[in-house]
Amino acid sequence: MEVSRRLVIDVSEHQGVINWDAAKPHIAGAILRCGYGDNYASQDDKQWYRNISECERLGIPRGVYLYSYATNDTMARSELQHILRCLKGHSFQLPIYLDVEQAGTEGYAARACQIICEGLKAAGYKSGVYANTNWWNNYLTGVTAYPRWVAQYNTVCEYKGKYDIWQYSSNGVIPGIGGRVDVNWCYTEFTNISSGGTVAPAVSQKLKDLGQVDAIYEVYAGGRWWPPVTNYLDWAGRADGYPIKYVAMRVTKGKVRARVHTTVDGWLPYLEFGNSYNKNDLINGVLGNGNPIDAIEIYYYTPAGYKYKKAVYRASDLNHNTFYSEQYDNEKNAKMDGHAGLFGVAMDKFQMKIA
Repeated sequence: MEVSRRLVIDVSEHQGVINWDAAKPHIAGAILRCGYGDNYASQDDKQWYRNISECERLGIPRGVYLYSYATNDTMARSELQHILRCLKGHSFQLPIYLDVEQAGTEGYAARACQIICEGLKAAGYKSGVYANTNWWNNYLTGVTAYPRWVAQYNTVCEYKGKYDIWQYSSNGVIPGIGGRVDVNWCYTEFTNISSGGTVAPAVSQKLKDLGQVDAIYEVYAGGRWWPPVTNYLDWAGRADGYPIKYVAMRVTKGKVRARVHTTVDGWLPYLEFGNSYNKNDLINGVLGNGNPIDAIEIYYYTPAGYKYKKAVYRASDLNHNTFYSEQYDNEKNAKMDGHAGLFGVAMDKFQMKIA
């Protein structure tokens, strides 16, 4: 008798901006990468916040994985904190996996699995381990207490131990995802996974209305900070021809993840802002490094349980008196670039709102 199985995909920033509405009818669930390595926001997966928000909005059953680089207990505990930080405020129907496959970590991997999986378990999550058959057979033979996710690209899985999920190909084709994607067979019914300690299966829930969310922002241009602007009531900047060198922003509900591109340095690291910013902290309190900013990317993270909202923003540059078209989060399509601005020409005016 054939064992019941369901198609699950695993995704990361390498799949780019996914059209989850198009993908949903073709999958039974998704395992989302939250990041890699130690607990630094710069090592969060660039699509994590969007992917988890979209799966929550659509009621897609989801799990999570973090790619491990741990070679000692300090690194393992940092990776545990990385996962827990990303999981906070969200619900899951599949386990939270540690991905162990990095060359040079073979001798420590089993210990990392124990520290991180037990830490997740203590926090109330169902934890699991991902590895290929070589690792399971040679480095993880003693790791038996957690659900196994086995990778072997083949028509059959030749791993002899017990496993819940088999990653059988990296060449899957799913509507809504550009390029190839990892595809997996899950042999544990979603309705039964909850008996192992995770939350109940995802359902399309009635989301609450978040109400008005205001974006408050200001910019540094022409040698000074200019007064804060709320939503589209005005624009931020000094005037045409004065390059913007720093951007400060906050939102009254939820949070935003943003980065800027300068004419000198390219993209600077992502920063996150809730209902505050600090203009005295030019490293983590505002966006920019003092060089002219030519592009900005913003993603609005809607609080769990509320109707989905997006960051809407636009910019003009030194060569144009009018604004370029509006951008929505980091979406890319025929009309949107995933950022506002024109590479190589500094911005001089900026607007944003949450809608």
